Amino acid sequence: MKTTDKPLLDSNILIYSINGDSPFHGKALDLLVQYTQSGFYVADINLVEFFQVVTDGRKTLHPFSTEQASEYIRKLVRIPQVNVLKTGSFHEILQDEDAHAEIRRLQIKRFAIYDYLIADCMRRHAVKLIITGNARDFRKFSFLDVIDPFTNSLTSDLGTRTSNLNYIPYARQSISEQDVASVCSVLRSDFLTQGPKVPEFEKAIAEYCNAGHAVAVNSGTSALHLACLALGLGPGDTLWTSPITFVASANCALYCGAYVDFVDIDPRTYNLCPLTLEKKLQAAKKNGKLPKVVVPVHFSGQPCDMEAIHNLSREFGFKILEDASHALGARYKNEPVGNCKYSDITVFSFHPVKNITTGEGGMAVTNDQGLAEKMALLRSHGITRDPKLFENERWQMSSVRCQTSDLDPPSFYYEQVYLGFNYRMTDIQAALGLSQLQRLDAFGARRRELAKRHDELLAGLPVITPWQHPDGVSAWHLYVVRLRAAVGKTTHRRIFDAMREQGIGVNLHYIPVHTQPWFRQLGFMPGMFPESEKYYEESITMPLFPAMPEEEQDRVVEALKAALVTEYAE
Repeated sequence: MKTTDKPLLDSNILIYSINGDSPFHGKALDLLVQYTQSGFYVADINLVEFFQVVTDGRKTLHPFSTEQASEYIRKLVRIPQVNVLKTGSFHEILQDEDAHAEIRRLQIKRFAIYDYLIADCMRRHAVKLIITGNARDFRKFSFLDVIDPFTNSLTSDLGTRTSNLNYIPYARQSISEQDVASVCSVLRSDFLTQGPKVPEFEKAIAEYCNAGHAVAVNSGTSALHLACLALGLGPGDTLWTSPITFVASANCALYCGAYVDFVDIDPRTYNLCPLTLEKKLQAAKKNGKLPKVVVPVHFSGQPCDMEAIHNLSREFGFKILEDASHALGARYKNEPVGNCKYSDITVFSFHPVKNITTGEGGMAVTNDQGLAEKMALLRSHGITRDPKLFENERWQMSSVRCQTSDLDPPSFYYEQVYLGFNYRMTDIQAALGLSQLQRLDAFGARRRELAKRHDELLAGLPVITPWQHPDGVSAWHLYVVRLRAAVGKTTHRRIFDAMREQGIGVNLHYIPVHTQPWFRQLGFMPGMFPESEKYYEESITMPLFPAMPEEEQDRVVEALKAALVTEYAE
């Protein structure tokens, strides 16, 4: 029988194409549209799998009813370019001695029998190419070519990759067609900026976090800066934060003319250590150098021990600014990070690699109306059109109800009451954020699933996997492993480079801030925060993002295994 060039689309392509909550939705929908025009095959057992999954409330946020699923399948198979292949019965296959032997040889178990039935169906109908999000499950069948559209990788009948170094980044944004449509709707509207989408996004974030107020800005860094200013940080004051963070967590103090210092990390969580903080506060109190603001950083998405830090703030009188750039969607003591129960202000980042993105963007949330109003003023040049805030004597009376319309300021009137900045978020960014926020919980569930699988795959290797505090639920922005003791800087670098050479985009979060040249000019030097420096010498950030297929995750772990074997064998 002559082999056909048309592919078979696996059931997961169909499932993702109708599941708008899936990070694979956009790609799968594009594929379905493309192959509906050029033609494709689907096995009848694929349709059974599709029906099972889309009507199963455990596997999708918006399951189909029986009628919806049935009607979808009926419409699909009526399309002339869609050819349904009849799958052989399991009974018939078991009567075939060659097939029976193949099942034993491949150690087919549990749900893998469905994959075998599909592969056998393709072989019987001379269909060689399958497009699937579960490429790993079909690689065992040497007679198939397998394309995973979510990684653009191809496995041939020899079982080798044609794109062996297909790069896997440590993080990647997930953009759906809904995201694109949301942005386009703003582009077609009257407001590209200073329109209705920004307050709508602020309201949605505040509600998600159970916070009183939210102020949207153009970056997480801007949010940190405005938060510091709103808290009154200025020349002569000091801000303390963690050395294991992005430099913005410390720079925000310098922007205000204040001084910065650091508190070493807890070696288990990699967050600012409350015990170390307490000791440093006691010493600072004796010297009269207590901080005005402390910035706990929820590193990698794991919440800090905020109750302990809050208790210290009450004793020593400092303000708390949570840097939750990694932690939107995380929970602490069964409540969302960002509710500001234990802090004055919390900030988030919406950079493309974060848990949701606005391209660039940030948000500050607080329960203090005064802080929110001040940050809102500062983000837009310090300008107000609110008569209650006017200082010009002529218009101050307009805030009091009176009968004379001449006392009302003209509609064009505004006043600058602070030295502010242009840190505004656009409506384009806010529209993207609103759309992304609808999938935040789905993103979080997938991140937790991948993190758990990382834990399982790495078990038994000479690495330390992330420890999770029992009071918190991580947002899993990052998955960081540490090489076990006595590896040395050279070994760490060689393992890192070996993985990069295999197309694995490992990274390192972060270089301790106090070792950066700019901060060394301020008097900091290596050796001052030993736990942070030890962490830096041993840590590697592994790829993890919602659209990461398991076969990519397998490849990442195999690359780490190979690098470890090579290194420790020498």
